[in-house]
Amino acid sequence: MPYRPLPPGGAHYVMDIPPRGPDGRRVTVNSNLSDDQLVWNLRSAWNVAALNCLTAEYEPILEGYRAFLTKNVKSLKAVNDRLEKSYTSRFRVRRDAIVARDGYTTQVYNFFAEPAARAGFCRATLDMANRALAAPPTDVLAFARANFDGLLMPFDQFFTDYEAYQQASATWDDKWGTLYGASQPGWVAVQQARASGVAVPTVAVQTVIDPVTGLPVPVIPVNEGVVSQPIIEPMAAPPAERKTGQ
Repeated sequence: MPYRPLPPGGAHYVMDIPPRGPDGRRVTVNSNLSDDQLVWNLRSAWNVAALNCLTAEYEPILEGYRAFLTKNVKSLKAVNDRLEKSYTSRFRVRRDAIVARDGYTTQVYNFFAEPAARAGFCRATLDMANRALAAPPTDVLAFARANFDGLLMPFDQFFTDYEAYQQASATWDDKWGTLYGASQPGWVAVQQARASGVAVPTVAVQTVIDPVTGLPVPVIPVNEGVVSQPIIEPMAAPPAERKTGQ
């Protein structure tokens, strides 16, 4: 009997995957961005990568991020000021504006901190950082337009892979679940989620405070390339039938 399909990248057994919009693109916190949001979300993504992509091969990510912030201080401050103004103009109470922006920024951080997409995200950010180090950007908007989609690609691939897992695991559940599901952590998690409406527990998250926004940026330890395998319990051998008269 085949074991139940595993989620890609060691992801949770039960997750909500962003749907595709009419244009075929995923509808996420990074959809339909203004120019200023595009720049700031790229900065946020780079921040997450600088904190989470920590092996020696990814050192250019932090180096490039520091250089990007240092050489574009005025431009980035102007973007931040315009974003602040856009929120304060929408809310009569300043605190409501702060809460709204903080909530949105936290969603952006959490999007880019998805552990299952970590490996691809780190590679994509490394490519971007190397380009920035070779040709330091002076136009932050042009740089964001040229590079942001590349940062999203690993997540779009993960979502596509996860949908394939959902289909494959549903097929397994229909065929094998009644007989062998109890030995499969994924099957158990799905049944519990269906019964209670409670999602599978998330991974432990540490945070580092972003000095500009004051918000916690997720730092999630991930052992790339290592995915645990479920254990399939063997079926117990049926007891030998007694012969008549014994």
